[in-house]
Amino acid sequence: MTGEQAPDFCLPTLEGETVCLKDLRGKVVLLSFWVTWCPSCQADLPGKEVFARSLDASRFAFFTVNVTGREPDPGRVKPFIRKHGYRFPVLLDDGRSTYDAFGITSVPASVLIDPEGRIAGRYGEGTPFVKIVEDLGRLLD
Repeated sequence: MTGEQAPDFCLPTLEGETVCLKDLRGKVVLLSFWVTWCPSCQADLPGKEVFARSLDASRFAFFTVNVTGREPDPGRVKPFIRKHGYRFPVLLDDGRSTYDAFGITSVPASVLIDPEGRIAGRYGEGTPFVKIVEDLGRLLD
């Protein structure tokens, strides 16, 4: 899938706004898929919170995508985010539609999208975050 056009989506945020991938053209986009019950996701999110705050929002967009279709109770997502004090934007997948459209099979997983809307990288749980940051840096240069 790397190099292919990223599947478009429009998903609601926890605050009820809608984010569409096509509206982010011109920016590098990092999507991070997760669920509340996943220990690896819980270990992954704090670092991504710090990372997301450090980048130039005019050239980069970061969203976590909660895979609601893999949550036993999607109502847990907002309290989970509040409890941990996360401020990164959370998109709520339509069940598993976006997760499946990107060919993701496990969480946590991340997808890097270039400014033209093509998939620049796909990363599973075992990928060191520094690798994602290196790939992101090349796209922002």
